[in-house]
Amino acid sequence: MYLLIKPLGSVVFKWGGYNSILLGGAINSGYFEPLPMPSTIYGLLKYAYIVTKLGNEAPKFKGPLLYAKSKEKQAICVHAYPLGLKCNIEGEEKDIKVEEEDFERRIGIAINRETKMTKEGYIYMEKMLDLYKLSKRILNENGETFKEEPEKYGILIETDDENAKKLDGLVAPFGGESRPAKISVEEISFKKIGKKLLASPAIIDNGDDNHVEWGNQKASISAKKIIYRLISLGFEFDKRLEIRLSLMPTVEVSKDSIGYFTDKGWGSVVEI
Repeated sequence: MYLLIKPLGSVVFKWGGYNSILLGGAINSGYFEPLPMPSTIYGLLKYAYIVTKLGNEAPKFKGPLLYAKSKEKQAICVHAYPLGLKCNIEGEEKDIKVEEEDFERRIGIAINRETKMTKEGYIYMEKMLDLYKLSKRILNENGETFKEEPEKYGILIETDDENAKKLDGLVAPFGGESRPAKISVEEISFKKIGKKLLASPAIIDNGDDNHVEWGNQKASISAKKIIYRLISLGFEFDKRLEIRLSLMPTVEVSKDSIGYFTDKGWGSVVEI
């Protein structure tokens, strides 16, 4: 089954950050992407399962994908890092570049993680993604004058846990700054273009332009450009988890999942 996570406003998906001196103080900024990390999805699902008394752990899931649907069209998109999407729009493959116009900028005061107090002289800048606006642009990618209005849109994941049906209609905190998002259970079918693609970063031991390895396993990969980077596995009880080598989406791969921690959404492989 599919779960659609629809932010109730603009949302922040931050994939890293940096500090720099600005006018005598410092500014926290970062790298922002059109889809969340698996750790963000896992945190949302874990919260949802706890508050609905379904358990203390999130279910196993695959994704995330970006989903948009109007009366006439449907689009399912895989993350193409950085700042890109590979979309299946009514059975046609399209590469979409996420533009600055898809984000809203916001300035605020930085917080000390230990004391939970504001840092004097420090500000942060966040780029908040307008998923409605981006979804509308994707649905009108073939040159229409924006006649296609999204009726459904959001972040799509797939899970086999039947308990997830009980999350239908739940509103939960999601993404940076814990913005509210509504979860709905969806039945989705679409004409596939026949590609198995890596949808989320795969945590591995090593890799090159042709294959990756983890433990005693390996998988062949194929793409015009292969990107590796060090990435944090997220936070747990306000403590940052370990940083690991990861293969970034998206590449073609024949397996159903690759790398470590696939039960938590890392290394998800989906067919679009």
